[in-house]
Amino acid sequence: MSEEIIKLVEKFLARSISEEEAERLLRAYRQEQISEEQLGEYYVGRWKSAGQYPSPFADESKEKAWNKLQMHVRRQAKILPKRKNRWISYASAAVAAIVLFIIGISIQLPDNHPQRELIVTVENGQKASVQLPDGSSVRLNSASELRYSPDFGEKNRTVRLVGEAYFDVESQPDNPFIVLTHDNLQVKALGTKFNIKSYPNDALVIGTLLEGKIEVSDGLSSEVLAPYDQVRYHIREETFRKSRVDNAEEAIFWMTDQFIFDKERLEDIAKMLERTYNVTIAFSSPGIKEIRYSGKIKNNSMENVLSLITAVSPIQYTMIESHIIFNEK
Repeated sequence: MSEEIIKLVEKFLARSISEEEAERLLRAYRQEQISEEQLGEYYVGRWKSAGQYPSPFADESKEKAWNKLQMHVRRQAKILPKRKNRWISYASAAVAAIVLFIIGISIQLPDNHPQRELIVTVENGQKASVQLPDGSSVRLNSASELRYSPDFGEKNRTVRLVGEAYFDVESQPDNPFIVLTHDNLQVKALGTKFNIKSYPNDALVIGTLLEGKIEVSDGLSSEVLAPYDQVRYHIREETFRKSRVDNAEEAIFWMTDQFIFDKERLEDIAKMLERTYNVTIAFSSPGIKEIRYSGKIKNNSMENVLSLITAVSPIQYTMIESHIIFNEK
């Protein structure tokens, strides 16, 4: 892949490419000057040099991703002469799809969405980083999804999160950064660093502020957080509970492959393990679910985590392929 093509791809991802340059990149694609292997190697190298953690992707998944990219480009190429401006936006997303698929996540442009929002999806057992057009960065945990519009940053900076993510937001005083979670919960920030945990079926949405200032609101009431504040929103009760935490960095231990438990029920810990290791977990009796744990575990292997959990409690586990069952000893 030539230096010129690399520069064109970089401009696509930065959304700074001109119409003429977009046409040149399309021609390069048609002339097979861009290959899946070349672009994959280039971006994996870029992620490693930036200190990120690209995830290995199965060959069949990479092939599927490349086919999807080709479908995107060919579909958008048909409308290039009539609608060049929209092509620039959509094609940049298509090129980004190569990068994201290669590191183990995907980006989609739903055909049934009127604004064709971008959807970044991270599977169980994966983590990923996303650089937004305004310069803000997002680190997504396993089983998470981030949605935003192709014109993000032009009129507003709104994203929608399902799952868990750490946000490092660029300051724009006149254009607040807004994160929407389920149950109409909204987090508004100007320039700050914070973590949001909002998984489906969880009883709580948890927000932790490391730097700056954020406001968390459900439309009826709100809480303003200062650094080292944590807010817990009880979904069923629709109530906030704000508290100070001694170590706000514990909220982002997942980024360094660590678990931190504070009187956590085994049933809730099991959900974390399922997302992190892409396994399923069952219990031989309801009482096992209620065992509580506190402490910190270095997440270096699933076997190590399971061994530590069972060593300090009257339970054991059996594992068949990717299915785990907790039993009483």
